[in-house]
Amino acid sequence: MFCLFQYPSYLTSRNWSFFSYVSWELLALGCKIAENDFFKQDWRTRGKIQIFQYIFMKWLLCFLIGGIVGVIGFCINLAVENLAGIKFVITSDVMLERRFGMAFLVFSLTNFGLTFFAALITALVSPAAAGSGIPEVKAYLNGVDALGIFTLRTLFVKISGSISAVSSSLLVGKAGPLVHTGACIASLLGQGGSKKYGLIWKWLRYFKNDRDRRDLVTWGSATGIAAAFRAPVGGLLFALEEMASWYDEVS
Repeated sequence: MFCLFQYPSYLTSRNWSFFSYVSWELLALGCKIAENDFFKQDWRTRGKIQIFQYIFMKWLLCFLIGGIVGVIGFCINLAVENLAGIKFVITSDVMLERRFGMAFLVFSLTNFGLTFFAALITALVSPAAAGSGIPEVKAYLNGVDALGIFTLRTLFVKISGSISAVSSSLLVGKAGPLVHTGACIASLLGQGGSKKYGLIWKWLRYFKNDRDRRDLVTWGSATGIAAAFRAPVGGLLFALEEMASWYDEVS
């Protein structure tokens, strides 16, 4: 898929600079590989062992993404239960002493502190981690690559922020953050790791293209829903019906 941008004639020099800035922030993806004669010839030159290796590694990476997201989902639930449990135990002890004003103050300040921490790390470390994360993943799976939405920094802020936000008694859930978390993990593994932090795995270089990375991000979003609701089939249906408007039929 090739994207040709046609700039409107009514853009002024001031609007042109803004439009150029936005164009650098939002990049179009090559969703489909052009199956021309050169591509078909290159595919025919591959042996059966190379094709089997590619398919096996892709399925192995799929199971690896599911396992990592499942462990992260378990750790998020454990952290939320412990933080919320400590908060409610302290508040209950103060209420048993019939100091209701102090109990309300402790409960309010604890919630404010957890909320402030989640907002602070999101604003200072990775603003791309704000919100649930589902709109960003859905935009990527529909061809728009916004910078910074699948980085290691965004992954760290998403996990820490979701733990703090859910523990602070806000009316939020873990489904959206886990979808974004699964997509981040799938994207990082699909591109071979993170060059910025020196975490590179050469055996993942086969999937460093838009088509394979798109498939992996789709699987990552499915594992996020599966980990949040303990529903593997529900995660698969969510990825196919709600997230991706295009996907590889072979996968």
